[in-house]
Amino acid sequence: MPRLRLAFAALVASVAAPALADEVVVFAAASLKNALDAVAADYEAATGNTVTISYGGSNALAKQIIEGAPADIFVSAAETWMDKVEKAGLVVDGSRTDLLGNTLVLVAHGKDAAPVEIGPGFDLAGLLGDGKLSMAMVDSVPAGQYGKEALESLGVWAGVEASVAQSENVRAALVLVSTGEAPFGIVYASDAVADETVTVVGTFPEDSHKPIIYPAALLTGAGDAADKAFLEALSADAAVARFTEQGFVVLNRSKAGQRGKGGMTDWLSPDEWRAVALSLRVAFWATLVSLPLGVLVAYALARWNFWGRTALNGLVHLPLILPPVVTGYLLLLTFGRKGFVGQFLDQWFGIVLAFRWTGAVLAAAVMAFPLMVRAIRLAIEAVDPRLEQAAGTLGASRPWVFVTVTLPLILPGIIAGAILAFAKAMGEFGATITFVSNIPGQTQTLPSAIYAFLQVPGGDDQAFRLVLVAVGVAMGALILSEWVSRAVARRVAGQ
Repeated sequence: MPRLRLAFAALVASVAAPALADEVVVFAAASLKNALDAVAADYEAATGNTVTISYGGSNALAKQIIEGAPADIFVSAAETWMDKVEKAGLVVDGSRTDLLGNTLVLVAHGKDAAPVEIGPGFDLAGLLGDGKLSMAMVDSVPAGQYGKEALESLGVWAGVEASVAQSENVRAALVLVSTGEAPFGIVYASDAVADETVTVVGTFPEDSHKPIIYPAALLTGAGDAADKAFLEALSADAAVARFTEQGFVVLNRSKAGQRGKGGMTDWLSPDEWRAVALSLRVAFWATLVSLPLGVLVAYALARWNFWGRTALNGLVHLPLILPPVVTGYLLLLTFGRKGFVGQFLDQWFGIVLAFRWTGAVLAAAVMAFPLMVRAIRLAIEAVDPRLEQAAGTLGASRPWVFVTVTLPLILPGIIAGAILAFAKAMGEFGATITFVSNIPGQTQTLPSAIYAFLQVPGGDDQAFRLVLVAVGVAMGALILSEWVSRAVARRVAGQ
């Protein structure tokens, strides 16, 4: 058994990415994007260490950390979600600190919006008219929870509840106002500072909601010098300036200072190139590892009659029918650190798939598998069974018939299925982000990067560049599939 463990671990290690000793992985609330990016750039310039930040709703990030996401530091937009992480035993004792404070504001699209006097019973419904009020998810995301609490406290929630458009996080809610899709929105003051296309028309009274506090903490499994140094740098003089200019109130300060300069975005930026390269890597391995099984399953569905054939066909195509986020959640339950398969792999072989690029390979392979099987199955069904039967009457075994007769004839279909699966893997998003999160340089694939940029005011240009890349790759894959299939078909016909 020890030899089996070593052999299996060596096989997986051959495609696993090594962790960087001087890398700090931060999971942070989406509202911190602009300020924390600047703080991280200062820190990197001053120390030479690398800071990788995954932004999202505090609720989603906390759940991912509890499920085993490889984060070193967590900065939440609410104490509730930090409490859950701490209750799970994942916060280093004594490291938690109340880092920042914020204010809740009402923003409007454009720069000529009139001020609104926010008080008990104010006519928010009249302001909206037929429009929507953009908010983060009111039952789970801190900004949405604070907003709902404030509106309930002021007695206006019942009048606008039906008009609320909920988004995954506060930055996504801000984008709806920024683009004019919603005339008004409730966000943090720091978000309004980051977007020049919106106007703060009113500030909610502090006593209308719980205090807005951003706790930060070091997570278990971290603890090297770089992790601790960056946590301290978050309350240093340089960071205080960054946070203050973005509308935050710094609650806890240290005397250590970090100075430096931010990075420069080119076409494409290093982060964008990493997302593209990672997507290509994930799509390649997802296609390669699933191709043998895809051929076997396609052949079984096309040629064999057996009990459970209908069930197998349904299981293969289930990812096409289920919402991708459901597939990702099922993968997390199965292959996460606490899943029955993931726990076995972790304990016996030290293999972790959740929140790793290898997990992205698994998610992409599962989502692309039905398309691969479908293309190959159609190619097999197009082969006249009498050709295979004739070879069998000459004494050839079924495997030999497949290799010498069937395989050459279905090769165009196999190639088409592989390229189609590759294109699908390149574009996979829902299952991937649920299973492996959105960690730049580690699990942030092309679709995840596009999604992240769309949540940030001013990120449209970066998102559009990646959209062009995605369209180019998809079109290239389809054209290549058609060309290769025809070339192979002509070659087979010529023989």
